Amino acid sequence: MAQQVRIVFPSFRNSATAIAVAVVVASVFWKVAADAKLVLYLVPSRVLDGEFWQLLTWLPAAAPDTGSVLFSALIIWNTGGSLEARWGRARFLRFLFIVTGLAGVMTLLTSLVFPAVGLFPFFGGNILSAVSWVGYGCAIWFGTTNIFGYQITGRTFAMIGLLLLALNAVFSSPYLLIAEAWALAFTFAYARFGFPSEFMLRFRSWQLERDLKKRSSHLRGIDGGKRNVSGDSDKYLH
Repeated sequence: MAQQVRIVFPSFRNSATAIAVAVVVASVFWKVAADAKLVLYLVPSRVLDGEFWQLLTWLPAAAPDTGSVLFSALIIWNTGGSLEARWGRARFLRFLFIVTGLAGVMTLLTSLVFPAVGLFPFFGGNILSAVSWVGYGCAIWFGTTNIFGYQITGRTFAMIGLLLLALNAVFSSPYLLIAEAWALAFTFAYARFGFPSEFMLRFRSWQLERDLKKRSSHLRGIDGGKRNVSGDSDKYLH
């Protein structure tokens, strides 16, 4: 008797799975739209010409080729799911979309300095997967994870993500990696160094320490005389 084979789809109980599926679906429709002369990817020169919606519409779609779409979706589903389990849904989503959104804005600003950048399309789905990969590595840093059967530290895992970025820059135009480079810089700042919350905490701590030193410099000892104080306590601070 032939064994029945069932295809089991991943659960949609976490956001990472939903985002991975959205990347696949959006990538297909965005490619169809591009063929119809409606560009929904981020092309900085077109944004500067008035197509401001691209700052939002570029987020869910990967580059229009099978490898990029599937690879991005798998990384978001697998590594992004692990990061979501570690951080929780709200923090994971906040991290993913704020970092990717900021990368888009910085890419647009970069195109003002280097106009050649403005001619290239950028794809949010690829950025989401890179941020998920490197973000997870930064989150576990000294911990270990498994990749292809090998135990590696989170630091090594994050460095592999940077290595992939470098290789892509070598085999394609470095301009194509501007958005990803900005995204990974923000990823390290947030996931590894705690920016901006850790930065603000340290800044407030420095302010408090400075205020305490400033106040202590105004403290002086005053002789209380013999009328108001006992013989063993003739000074107080004022």
